[in-house]
Amino acid sequence: MKRNLLTACFCAALLCSPVFSYADHGPAAQDQTPYIAIFQVQANTGCAAAFDGAAKHVYGPDESSGSGADPAADAGCQGPDDLSGPEEPLSGPVEAFLGPQACVVEEAAADPAADAGSIWDTYRADGDGNEDAAGPDIPIVVNKSVESHIRYFQTRGRKYFEKWLDRSRDYMTMLRSILRENGLPEDLSYIAFIESGLNPTVKSRANAVGMWQFIKGTARTYGLRVDWWIDERMDPEKATLAAAKYFRNLYGQFGSWYLAAAGYNAGEGKVMRVMRRHDSEDFWVLASRKRSFKRETREYVPKFLAAILIGKDPTAYGFEEQPDGALLYDKAAIPNATDFRVIATAAGTTVEEIKRLNPELLRRFTPPNYPDYEVKIPYGTKERFDDYMSKTPPSKTMIPPTR
Repeated sequence: MKRNLLTACFCAALLCSPVFSYADHGPAAQDQTPYIAIFQVQANTGCAAAFDGAAKHVYGPDESSGSGADPAADAGCQGPDDLSGPEEPLSGPVEAFLGPQACVVEEAAADPAADAGSIWDTYRADGDGNEDAAGPDIPIVVNKSVESHIRYFQTRGRKYFEKWLDRSRDYMTMLRSILRENGLPEDLSYIAFIESGLNPTVKSRANAVGMWQFIKGTARTYGLRVDWWIDERMDPEKATLAAAKYFRNLYGQFGSWYLAAAGYNAGEGKVMRVMRRHDSEDFWVLASRKRSFKRETREYVPKFLAAILIGKDPTAYGFEEQPDGALLYDKAAIPNATDFRVIATAAGTTVEEIKRLNPELLRRFTPPNYPDYEVKIPYGTKERFDDYMSKTPPSKTMIPPTR
């Protein structure tokens, strides 16, 4: 009896004291930053009510397939917590949240289907949280979680977001064009922001590779070649085409861009199981429930929305406007395995430039048994390249290695 009483007193003391937990959830990949979650367990509450509607938390960029301890789950609770102390103000104007092309949003009434004390103080594009696919952009929800990601990118994660914005000059024009041509919202390009920081060669601890962080099986399902010679997950153009096909299928399955994004992160099977378990098609409702998504997926959509808001109007959030630009190149068919040195000579450039334009090529020559492969060469050099290669017999396209 005395032992039970002591145990009960000890547990009560823990609940009445602030408990902080930190988790390093970031990948080892370059340009990624640690995930930091700060928790305070509220006194005299059960786990179901440990988090209030004013949740404030700092959540750094992480990989789509990252792993690590979930402090909330370790405590037997689900969802982010409230931070002690005053909330840091956002540096951008409130109007900037909506941006020039975002949906006008209104504060949603309390959802009777949601748990009492839901962590989500949600602003929605419509009454039930389902997005309108007919619009040119993904409807924007602004809530506490989205705001906290904006604050992270403005403060601790600023140097990383600045690097992403810098890379966006090379790639975003192409990404948006491919998505638009496939009938998809251009805002999906910001998935590549939070997946990889627009780094075409980044590799996660779970062996997801490239700008869109495909695992090998999914890459092959959507038409990318991955073998000893070539890894087309690192080809920004081909990987974006594959991502467009994948998102089209995800949206066709779920009818919601938020659930499609969650499916891209956690897998469509996981999303379907959570939807069946909680009998809902609303991402925000599902994310607020126990036994639903892992923290990474619950935070994936808010982080995605924060990236959209800053990326589309960077000056409103204290970032520099990026000049218009694009990585321009020509493409030329290479029916046979060809040494980079031959390609560089034909295009009048360097081997280093050929490598930069073709990060998917893993060896020092183009892949064999790929008759329709097109190598990328500097813009404006195709005529010279074709003329040189037309005079080069297949037996001369491979140069023996120098000793």
